[in-house]
Amino acid sequence: MISVDLNSYRGLIFDLDGTLLDSMPHHVRAWIQTAREHGFEINPDLIYAWGGISSKDVVKRFIDMGYPAGDVDMFVKRKVELYREHINEVKLFAPIEKILKEAHERGQLTAIASGTQRINGEDTLRLHHLEKYVDALVCADDVTHHKPHPESFLTAAEKLGLNSKECLVFEDGKLGIEAAAAGGFDCVEVQRGEMVKFYQSK
Repeated sequence: MISVDLNSYRGLIFDLDGTLLDSMPHHVRAWIQTAREHGFEINPDLIYAWGGISSKDVVKRFIDMGYPAGDVDMFVKRKVELYREHINEVKLFAPIEKILKEAHERGQLTAIASGTQRINGEDTLRLHHLEKYVDALVCADDVTHHKPHPESFLTAAEKLGLNSKECLVFEDGKLGIEAAAAGGFDCVEVQRGEMVKFYQSK
């Protein structure tokens, strides 16, 4: 557990899956089942390693690897259907939820910047009664370039009316950490709800 002066930032930006939300096992299960329905097996470690990129980009990577994924949009649609069948079961990481709520209550601005579809992001906030604690939501549908490109975080900061130096990013994935660095954001790496490493932007 590391110590970071959260009060020195005007805004906090949180990744969703794997950072605020303990959802990665559910996503992995949906990817595996969809792949099996298309006649191939995938290594779950791939999905964890690709955390943060859009679902379409995941399927495109499958195709590049020679897997018979078929139509990208149809594959993604089926995967999302399977994930959403269990969306009510997905829990928050309590320590990160606490950081989010306390930040909002002391007057800091907060945002979610996620590679998930907007319907998942909106439903997650609603299901966990987080709407009033989040000032901006940026999802895969809202950007052209996905992590490790910094567009998601830059868009979130813009929606908050802040620049990258005024914000701290919370991320669990390697690609998300790279995206934060590329955008000039300080970043806290989160693993299983615990802050484990601080990266200061150059």
